[in-house]
Amino acid sequence: MNAVTRPARVAKPKKRVLIVGGGLAGLATAECLARDYSGRFDISLLEAKRTTGGRAGSFQESKTGRTVDYCQHVAMGCCTNFLGLLARQGLDDQLHRYTSLKFFHPEYPVSIFAPSRWLPAPFHLMPAFSSLRYLNRSQRRQIKYALFRLFRTSSEDLGGSLAKPWLETHGQDKVTIRDFWSVIVVSALGESIDRVSLAAVRKVFVDGFAAAHGASDVLVPKLPLVELIGGQLTVAIEKLGVEVKLGQVVRQISTDKNVATADGKVVAADHVVAAVPWHAVNDLVPENAVDNLECLAVAPASPISGLHLWFDRQITDLPHAVLVGTVAQWVFRQPWEDKQASAGFYYQVVISASQSARCLPQQELIEIVLGELQHAFPETRRANLVQSKVVTDPKSVFSITPEFEALRPPSRTCLPWLHLAGDWVATGWPATMESAVISGRMAAASVVQREFGGNLEVEAGLPLGWLARRLIKP
Repeated sequence: MNAVTRPARVAKPKKRVLIVGGGLAGLATAECLARDYSGRFDISLLEAKRTTGGRAGSFQESKTGRTVDYCQHVAMGCCTNFLGLLARQGLDDQLHRYTSLKFFHPEYPVSIFAPSRWLPAPFHLMPAFSSLRYLNRSQRRQIKYALFRLFRTSSEDLGGSLAKPWLETHGQDKVTIRDFWSVIVVSALGESIDRVSLAAVRKVFVDGFAAAHGASDVLVPKLPLVELIGGQLTVAIEKLGVEVKLGQVVRQISTDKNVATADGKVVAADHVVAAVPWHAVNDLVPENAVDNLECLAVAPASPISGLHLWFDRQITDLPHAVLVGTVAQWVFRQPWEDKQASAGFYYQVVISASQSARCLPQQELIEIVLGELQHAFPETRRANLVQSKVVTDPKSVFSITPEFEALRPPSRTCLPWLHLAGDWVATGWPATMESAVISGRMAAASVVQREFGGNLEVEAGLPLGWLARRLIKP
C-alpha cells in the first residue's frame, strides 16, 4: 500500500504591529507582545528622536560634557509593573533601593521617615509619621485620621472630588496641608494640592505608602536614563525580535491602517499602537477614532523644572533629600558622580508644579535655591558653584484634575486595529513610569484580545497583609 502523503502544514503569516512612540509605554507594549507572543507578531517600533525613552531621557551638558537626566526619575516599591519590566530583562540591579527618606525643614531638625519593619501594614507607617519633627502632635493625629478615612473610602466613592476641600473638611489645618500633604502630592503627582483629583491622592497614599511593606521604598537609577532606558532596556527588547527604528517621525495614522512618515514612506500594518503624549495623539490618529481626544489635547499640563548644579566640592553625601517649606523640593546626588571629576560634584534639584518658579529669571531662581541648600547643607556655604543649568519641561505631566481623570480613555478604541498607550490612558495611576508601563501592557492586551480573543493581565501590586485587606477598601 502506498503511504498516505499528508499536506505540509503552512505556518500562518505573522501579524504586523506598528508601535508609534518609543517612550516607556511603547517599549512596554513591544516587550509584552514579543515576550508572550513571539511567533505571532512582527513588531516594529517607530521613534521620532535619536534615542528611545521619551521623557525618561538625558542630555549632555555642553560645558561639563556630563550626561545627566533632564529630570530625575524615581520609582517606588509599589511600581510592580515598571520593576517587573526591568527584572524580566535582567536590569533590576540597575536601581538603588532606599527604605527611608530624610525631610529637611528650615526651622526644625532633620526628620527621618522610616516605616517599621515589624508592625503590619498599614500600621507600619505610624512610627514614620510620628518622626516628622516639624509637625506637632495634633497635626500628626490629623494625618492619621485623614489616612484612615481614605482607607475606608474606595476610589469609586470619591467621584470627582478635589483633594484640598476634602482634606479641609476632614480636619487638616493649613500647616498640615502645606507641610505634609502638599509636599508628597506635588512630588508624586506634579500638581498643586488645590487642583489634583482626590482619587489620585488616595492612590499615592494608599497604594504608594500604606498598603504593603516596601511600597514606599524609593528606587533611583544607577545610570543616566539614556543608558538604562534608551540603551540597555531597548537593546534587551530588540533581542526579543522587536525592530526599533529611530528618527522616524510619523505624520499620520490613516483609516486604512497605514502609517505615513515624514520622509514620505507609507507603512502598512495589521495593528497600530499610538504611544505618544496626550497632547499629540489627536493630530495623529483618524478623526473620531477615540472619544474626547480633542479635549485631551488641550487639557492643561504641569511643568517640572530640574536645576543642574556642579560644585567644586561635595555639599552632602546623602543620595537624596526632601526639602519642606522651600522652593526646592528634592535634592539628588547622582550615584554615578560620587567621585570628583574636572566638571565638579553634580547635584540635581527638582521642582514639580513649577509654574511660579519658571516665571523667575534663571539666575534669581538659582540664587534662591542656593540659599536653601546652604541652610539645609552648611557645606554648601564653602562650595563654589562651577556650572548650572535650568531645564524645564512645560508639558512634563498632565495636570491630574478630576476633569482630566474623566477624559482618560481605555487602550481599546472603536477601530479594532488601533490601540492607545501612554501614562495618560485610564490606568488608574497618575503620570508615572508605572502608569506608562501599565498602559503598554493594556495596549498589548488589546491587540491580543482583538486578534486571538486571549487575555493579558496587568501585574498585580504588592500583596496585602491580613490587616491591610481588612482596613483598606479596594
